Parts: sequence; C-alpha cells; structure tokens
Amino acid sequence: MRVYHVDEAFRDYSRRISPERHPLTHRWLTTPWNDLWMQSADTLLAEAIAAYTEQFELILEDLRALPNGEPLIGEGTALLPGLVAPLLSQDRRALWMVPTERFQRTMYPKRGAWVQDILATCEDPAAALTAWMDRDVAFARWVVAEATALGLPAIWVDGSQGIPALGKLVAVHLGLEP
Repeated sequence: MRVYHVDEAFRDYSRRISPERHPLTHRWLTTPWNDLWMQSADTLLAEAIAAYTEQFELILEDLRALPNGEPLIGEGTALLPGLVAPLLSQDRRALWMVPTERFQRTMYPKRGAWVQDILATCEDPAAALTAWMDRDVAFARWVVAEATALGLPAIWVDGSQGIPALGKLVAVHLGLEP
C-alpha cells in the first residue's frame, strides 16, 4: 500500500507555490518564524486553514500523478475533512486521528531538533511555542468538529494506545482487516 505523507511531499510541492495562487502558503515560507508565531492563536488558526486549503490543489496534483488503482493512505494536516469528503468513494474510507491537547503539548516539543531550531529563531521561544501549541490545539478541535459535521470519523489520540493498537484500529476502519 502506498503512503502519501503531506509533510514529506511539502518539500517538493513548495517549489510550485506562487504568491498569486497561494498567498498564505507563500507568506509562511517567506516570513521569519518569530513574526509568524507572535500572532494570536485565532489568526494563526485562520491562516493555517486557509494555507492548507491553498495547498490541497498541489496535493491533488501529486496524487493524480500516482498509478491508478493502487490503494493509498494519505496522512497530514492539510488533508482537511471538508476538502477530502467530496473525493471519498461511497464507503467513505477516511479517518482523522487528532492529538488531544495534553498529548500535543507534551509530545510536540520532543518531535526533533527542527522544533527547537525554529524556536531558537524567535525572540521569545516560550511565547512562540505557546502560540504554536495554542494554534495546533484549536486546529485539532476544528478538524474534529468539521469531520463530525460531515459524518466522518475522527478519534482523539492521547498516547495511551500504542502504535500497533492504533494501526489495527485504522486497518479495521479501512477494511484492511476484519
């Protein structure tokens, strides 16, 4: 089964971003982290949703270039429920796995040196991390609300289940396992 990771693909499709077609994504790529993370959580949330919406057409271009008929799992924050829903087959095999606030705030700073590298460019790294996490917590709530409103499944991930248990849950949901 092919897996399409939005974050990994972003490196490739970011070269196709233009200021005219993707103004918010372009701004994200050209604005210093300090300036981005010093905005309010509400502004950051609105911009994230708008930027992911801009990026979706680029994701679709990538997916359309893949061989037809091969099963695909797509994962990433830019796969917004409202954008994905119209593309689902009748069995609507989709699932949004969303971190709980506690899990998000605990685990995100541990995701790798890149997080600390970004924060190191900010005048107030603690405030930048708070704004980043406040935005991501609000985004998680927004995704769950949108998926629920569309009748699509979303589950909260809190770290209490291991990867094998979550993998089994996804496999069962997608019909890959009885």
